[in-house]
Amino acid sequence: MKFSRPQQFGKSAFLLLCALTASAILPSCAQVTAPENSVSIQPIAASHTTPRADFSQVPGMVVTHSPATSKIFVGSPGIAVLPNGNYVVKDDEFGFGIEKTRAVTRLFISSDKGKNWQPLSVVEGAFWTSIFVHKGALYMIGTDKEYGNIVIFCSDDGGKSWTQPKDAQTGILRSDGHFHCAPVPLVEHGGRLWRAFEDADGPGGWGSHFRAFMMSAPLDADLLDARSWTSSNPLERNAAWNGGDFGGWLEGNAVVDPNGKIVDVLRVDTKSPDEKAAMIQISDDGKTASFDPATGFVSFPGGAKKFTIRFDPQTKMYWSLTNIVLPRHRHDGPGGIRNTLALTSSPDLKSWTVNSIVLYHPDTINHGFQYIDWLFEGSDLIFASRTAYDDGLGGAHNNHDANFITFHRLPNFRTRTMVDSVPLPEQAPIRVETSDVVATGTAFQAAKFVAGEKAFSNRDYVWGVLPAQFSNWQFTRTSGGEPATLQIKAKRDTTLYVATALSQTGTSLDGWQKTPLSFGYNDRGNSQVNVFSRQVKAGEDVTVPQGNWMGTILLLPPRE
Repeated sequence: MKFSRPQQFGKSAFLLLCALTASAILPSCAQVTAPENSVSIQPIAASHTTPRADFSQVPGMVVTHSPATSKIFVGSPGIAVLPNGNYVVKDDEFGFGIEKTRAVTRLFISSDKGKNWQPLSVVEGAFWTSIFVHKGALYMIGTDKEYGNIVIFCSDDGGKSWTQPKDAQTGILRSDGHFHCAPVPLVEHGGRLWRAFEDADGPGGWGSHFRAFMMSAPLDADLLDARSWTSSNPLERNAAWNGGDFGGWLEGNAVVDPNGKIVDVLRVDTKSPDEKAAMIQISDDGKTASFDPATGFVSFPGGAKKFTIRFDPQTKMYWSLTNIVLPRHRHDGPGGIRNTLALTSSPDLKSWTVNSIVLYHPDTINHGFQYIDWLFEGSDLIFASRTAYDDGLGGAHNNHDANFITFHRLPNFRTRTMVDSVPLPEQAPIRVETSDVVATGTAFQAAKFVAGEKAFSNRDYVWGVLPAQFSNWQFTRTSGGEPATLQIKAKRDTTLYVATALSQTGTSLDGWQKTPLSFGYNDRGNSQVNVFSRQVKAGEDVTVPQGNWMGTILLLPPRE
């Protein structure tokens, strides 16, 4: 069966219980925690899909669903395989503020290789966690909230109940900063277990404030005891690195490089679509992190989004599933392009090849397959995705604010090539007609041009006071940072009106006349938009130029 969450959730929902599924008992966590520290998470009542929901087009198997109307979004998928063969997938919830105080992680279980999923348990105080099996027990390691303490949990019964971090001996590993991470892999090497983190204690805001570091512990240590763990020094980013196109690094992967050394391979925030990853060197004792900006940046398809890298001993290759940017979607700001998931590989962590396109949707605004966590299983890859997709209820809020966690199996991954890629349909054309013109193109929608209306499909900014001349008109709403196309054919002699922000680049308005009219929307700078006009003859075709972040909107009078 496919499980769906209720449409409306309050804080009390995290204390509701869902039916537990039988699973074999794992070896005890007793070697790492005393029994009295174990807190049983009670089952929550299973929810029912609203009758209007339609998951028939969603790729993979739905693990859980949260409609956009709930304003609760699902993220941070992680996947583990228990010793008895059952799969466990976890997620956490964001978008309504609770992640800033005390976050919630939910777990789901499948006993039939991912075909059907049941709710397993709910854990409070767990966010951005990796889930993994170590010495027969199930663990989660991450933070207790957004930018909170570093914590670790243990379960000896297949994820039904979990230890509760209370102090430095029972799972609070770091409480001396504001910590960040994602469900990134843990790797065993040199008798130690390694896991990458960042803190948010550097200067500036998101991106620039991330400082990367590595944590590690002996394999036979009590992992719930903070004294078992060693942390490297945190490394701050330098805005001048990568030719000045370096907003920050985050969500690093602990990986053993071809020389047998631990490295931290991180996502790099760039404006250029030529995506990069950063490779930090870690000393053998785990205490020292260092970075050479001359050699540490490598070309990495999908590097501006979160990724997981694992090494395959059979092929002696490194593999990843990444959100590459296809040429048709190429523009500044690759971190927001998540509609394409590709299988990639490398022999050395430096030279990466796109082997095959695994998932794709032509729309970049409300569709995404992201934050992939995956595992080898024989000749297959199994993975969990934070998926933004159509659900019969209006779809996802946007590509980032996902409404699904989905499970997928990629068979015979080692032999896949581009021939095995999924189809790549073009973006559906859009047509809007008035008495004067026919507007065609892609990546826009007709919307009411009134004060308080959303200015962009993927932003919450709204229009302020608008010129009275355009009362009862419509406009072609686009997505901020997403390139649209817009072609106008005049049905009769008329005047066209468009609006754009002059501060953006890439817009040539030759042939258009600037009018005295302007208006704004409520971003931080209360950005102003200028109106331009152009006289056209019946039958004339005009291409509306698009800029690099706002684009150019067409103002459409009502039909006569």
